[in-house]
Amino acid sequence: MVTAVLGLVVGVVYGAVGTVAHPLAVSIGSLSIPYGLVIALVGVLALFVGFRLVVGGRLAAVGAAIGVVGIVSLFSLESVGGSILIREGLAGSVWLVGPALLGALVIAWPSLPTRAHRLEAPDVKEPHTP
Repeated sequence: MVTAVLGLVVGVVYGAVGTVAHPLAVSIGSLSIPYGLVIALVGVLALFVGFRLVVGGRLAAVGAAIGVVGIVSLFSLESVGGSILIREGLAGSVWLVGPALLGALVIAWPSLPTRAHRLEAPDVKEPHTP
């Protein structure tokens, strides 16, 4: 339970930082590269996978996903002063949907066998030779 709460808090921080960073882009000629969005999505994916691998279960990754998706959803709403952190457009739409899809993918991914389980020798019977 503590890992789920920790995941939630860290997820909120990642979501807030990613929301601020996602519109960053560099223009090379007429091409605009959204490096902020790429870094934010890679960071969120690394957070989910890291919790899944380090903690060994899905609960911390679920907490992190709830934190990221919740804060991104909250920041997509118009504030009292009229400011919006996630603007309409491709980058905003990808940032709204991307963390939820990444979270669902990482949480639904099947658990891999542990190292000790893989290193065990299988019971193989030797063939009978006459």
